[in-house]
Amino acid sequence: MPKPTQAHLDRTIKKNQPLELKQKTLSQMQYYMGAKLIEVGVDPQSAIYRWSVKHKEDEQICILSAFWGESKKKLLSGEEPLTGAELIDCARANASSGIKKAAQLCGYSTDISAFQAALKQTSQEMGLSIESLKNLLDK
Repeated sequence: MPKPTQAHLDRTIKKNQPLELKQKTLSQMQYYMGAKLIEVGVDPQSAIYRWSVKHKEDEQICILSAFWGESKKKLLSGEEPLTGAELIDCARANASSGIKKAAQLCGYSTDISAFQAALKQTSQEMGLSIESLKNLLDK
């Protein structure tokens, strides 16, 4: 049985929670992920981390994913870019890291124009306002 090369941790957060409580939950997720990686023999510094946020009516599902080894190589290669809702959830959650990092984390490697084109197309297909992605599309 092959060893796993990725891990995922999710938490559901109420949208009306105070910001401090949300930030505390996200910090705890990072801590737990690091501890889990150490537990399975992976150096947390060697992994690449990606956030994803799924929006529900009154809550958000925050997902922290860690990739190392083959999964990390595949993510960084751009071989399997995210599409559809997964792309939007990833782009929104990682927008603050800048367009290059967001494109990389969403599986587009260094192909910024393909990342932006996919965001525009997916936003239109899903009937989403591109305002929430404006900082990624205007570069």
